[in-house]
Amino acid sequence: MTATSGVAVLILLTTPPEGPAYLAGTLLPRGFFLGLGLMYLAALAVDRLAAGWRLPGAAAVLLLGLAIPSDLLARTEPLAPLQLETLHRVSLALLLFYAGLRTNLRRIHGMKAAGLRLGTLGLLITVLIAGLALWLLAPGLPGGLPPSVVWLVVCCLAATDSGALEDLLVALRHSVSGRLSHLLEFEAALSTVMALLCFGFVAAILQVQAHGDHQSLHAALTSRLPEQLGALALHVLAGMVAGVAVGGLAPRLIDRLVRSDQQLLLVAVALAFVAFGFGQLLGGGGLLAVFLAGVCLSNGRYRIDRFEQQALGRVMQPFNTAAELTVLLLLGLMVQPEALGSVLPVGLGLALVLPLARLVGVWLVLRPPAFPRGDRLIVAGCGMRAAVPLALTVSLTEELPHLRGITAAAVEPLADQLLALVFVVVLIDLVLQPLAMRQLLHAIAAPRPSA
Repeated sequence: MTATSGVAVLILLTTPPEGPAYLAGTLLPRGFFLGLGLMYLAALAVDRLAAGWRLPGAAAVLLLGLAIPSDLLARTEPLAPLQLETLHRVSLALLLFYAGLRTNLRRIHGMKAAGLRLGTLGLLITVLIAGLALWLLAPGLPGGLPPSVVWLVVCCLAATDSGALEDLLVALRHSVSGRLSHLLEFEAALSTVMALLCFGFVAAILQVQAHGDHQSLHAALTSRLPEQLGALALHVLAGMVAGVAVGGLAPRLIDRLVRSDQQLLLVAVALAFVAFGFGQLLGGGGLLAVFLAGVCLSNGRYRIDRFEQQALGRVMQPFNTAAELTVLLLLGLMVQPEALGSVLPVGLGLALVLPLARLVGVWLVLRPPAFPRGDRLIVAGCGMRAAVPLALTVSLTEELPHLRGITAAAVEPLADQLLALVFVVVLIDLVLQPLAMRQLLHAIAAPRPSA
């Protein structure tokens, strides 16, 4: 099964086995809107059920997508790859915009340097350790993994997810201090951007050249590294220029145009679209531009107090929730249940290595006395992964045909294997990390016996 066929489950409830495949007057399959609405209602239902059991809602939504029988896919017409790419790219852009809105620089005064180190150097340390671990574990997968795929997988899994982190902090009943929670929110947003840049950079270096020269990995690094460093610099510059330009004008537009929260929502979404499109136009930095525009909006000065960061985050939260549910459902629908068994041992091993890799990164970049041992353990334990890594994994499956060392015949089975692997890692992380954090906070808060 290709990666695109999973999305077709969204329309199963209303598509008959015969007759025209598309809704009259549209390019969408029949029953798309009814099926989509019912899927979102089901996702909200299992999210509430999981909350009652004190389990992460993201894990429940993933399992919901997996629970839909895959044999029903044959009854529907799957969405085209371009439609799938648009769906997950828009969701990723909304997630990044909301992460930017949650980045209030005034709240982390005095800890910006620590957050920058954690979201950049700490992330690179995590990627390096996890990549080496997956390279050693890869022989346990059917057919193994090409080196190019190994590093792209760990780039996908490196990002800390803002939405999942927010849910974790709420579930811990504010046991994490405000100082650390603000640092974690800033690091989550920054690490998401860094993971996106790392993923794009590594994918560009490891692509097969247009003339089909399958040179060695070492030769590819030597010949293409300078070129791709220049392309990365252009990408970052385009995103920064577009994001800062749109974000800088946004407070004036909001002051002049907005008279209610409803209009604030419309203007915020419009600004996100403008930032993304402007970044793409300048040089492909759309996702970075969306994030930076959100940061500028969050930290802007407004004449009307109720339109500051809290109002912007509040009106955009439903869009962020919809984007999270879309990405979680998407991967759950795309995963082949029969592929889970073959990747389970490696997925379990990688799920255990990733928190340890993050712990090493945190220990190296956050030093005492500013961050004592207990604070560093808390920061290391809050590296949640959910919607953003899953969205990047969809991009990874679309990059496979263009990577060196992968034949055309291997693309589909490898895509199924990678989707299942990331599904296992994210699901284990979502389930075990809150349990581990509760135990950790209890141990830290417990009084030490006197000597």
